[in-house]
Amino acid sequence: MKTDATKVVNQAWRKKPRQFAPKSTLGCRTCKIRRVKCDLTQPSCLKCHSTGRTCDGYSHHRSEIMVGPESDSNHHRGTIMSTLQPKGIAQSLAPLMVLQASGSVQAEAMSFFEYISIKHLNEYQPCQSWRRTLMFFSQTVPSVRYAALAVALMHRNFIHSRHRMLGHTPLACYNRAIQLLLEQQASGSMEKTAITLLVCYLFTCFEHLAGNDPQAMKHLRGGVEMSRQISQSLLESINVYDESALSCERELVCQVIRQIRRLDMQAVLFLVDWTPADVHDILTSQLLPAESAFQSLDQAAEHLQVLTARVMRLRNSGQSDSPTDGVSMSPWTKDVVLEQLDAWLRLFNNTLQQRAFEKDNSEAYCLVSLLRLQHTMAWTYISSHGPGREMEFDKFLSQFQTCVAMADDISTTHERYAGSLKPTFTPEIGILPILYIIGVKCRHPIVRRQALRIIRRQPIREAAWDSVSTAAIVERVIEIEESGLVLTGEIPVWKRIEYVSWIHQVEGLAPVRLDMEYTFCTQQEVHKETLVL
Repeated sequence: MKTDATKVVNQAWRKKPRQFAPKSTLGCRTCKIRRVKCDLTQPSCLKCHSTGRTCDGYSHHRSEIMVGPESDSNHHRGTIMSTLQPKGIAQSLAPLMVLQASGSVQAEAMSFFEYISIKHLNEYQPCQSWRRTLMFFSQTVPSVRYAALAVALMHRNFIHSRHRMLGHTPLACYNRAIQLLLEQQASGSMEKTAITLLVCYLFTCFEHLAGNDPQAMKHLRGGVEMSRQISQSLLESINVYDESALSCERELVCQVIRQIRRLDMQAVLFLVDWTPADVHDILTSQLLPAESAFQSLDQAAEHLQVLTARVMRLRNSGQSDSPTDGVSMSPWTKDVVLEQLDAWLRLFNNTLQQRAFEKDNSEAYCLVSLLRLQHTMAWTYISSHGPGREMEFDKFLSQFQTCVAMADDISTTHERYAGSLKPTFTPEIGILPILYIIGVKCRHPIVRRQALRIIRRQPIREAAWDSVSTAAIVERVIEIEESGLVLTGEIPVWKRIEYVSWIHQVEGLAPVRLDMEYTFCTQQEVHKETLVL
């Protein structure tokens, strides 16, 4: 038993007054978010390394920060970086001011949103002007600000504790954003539409992070419908890929519409019955002659997304699309889509030859690699759509091997770029559905396990795709198909799983159970299983 003297000695430190030091604005981003003193070691601080954290480096905008006119004592009223102000937008809106951060939680969350969340939201297709727009409006428009706070708080919980229960603080910011959105008094209808679409985009990200994918898709569908209601004259005679030709609210509206429709186009990769709003737009070869090129990688990516959506619609619907799609799908649709994919590849190669992308530009390199990977998988997936059903996939082993190699390179580059193996989130679709297709459709034992290894490398969430769930499904399919067979033996058609679907049962911020359904190639019976993660 401890004596009273021992108790006094053990607790003596509690009575020692804490020595406060003046706050430094020169620390690394990680230490700023943690609100601890940084030792300012370059290029990354020792404080982060000593605690096992990844140092996110130092801000390069310190000379551009605008503070209050009085003195440093007014710094708590909020700051905004001059480079984050989209050209021409501020002059067209009502008088703006940098919103005050009420409390340390909001200040920390906004810092997290600026340095981490914004970069992750368009991880695979980076757009600096879109990031600047998000940051600017989250600093100046109350409804957008609270939506950004909700995303930041949820994103931080996702990274640091995947099984942490949903706290009241993110939901409080979420509900406050809704209230402010309903009360908004913007200067014009176009401005109101732009702000509403921004909040809709952030709410979609929030719900995906929370694991509530059905609600995320409701927000997305609402944003798509609103964007389609905007008068087409707004976008007529405007080249949306030439930002210098845009100004004021039109620039903002075009940016948000592009982001929302991109998510809408990608949703077909995880929802069988989803029909993107623009899936029947004019295809590539009808827009550009064969000897021309795309104006940018973004334009190439958007054209490829349309083609990928057409591939998925054709595969998901069996032999043809439903009549309600408004397009008569004849038996040669497969050949038409293949022709369009070949045309896209020619234009893409022309683009790479005409535009010199710097090899040390990791963002451009990752996007080029990702587009090649997605094109190869789209071509393989539609080419294997034949009378042999599941046996058709065996003809494309070399394409599967190429895709695994490219996915491994992208994953390694992304890991090196991120600097850690912490969980990452993006509302965009990247490599997970491709690795899933390889894992369940390529019956080569080594290749499908290589895909599984890449999936397991790092916790990733791409919209509704979760690497933990994806790995569990792929592993279970491999186990079912290869049970009782010699490892090098061919899997017969009657043992091959043809259709798989599953529903996440989420607790906190991560799935804890999967309700899985599947059918074999030559059988009608539906098998059901529950996988505990």
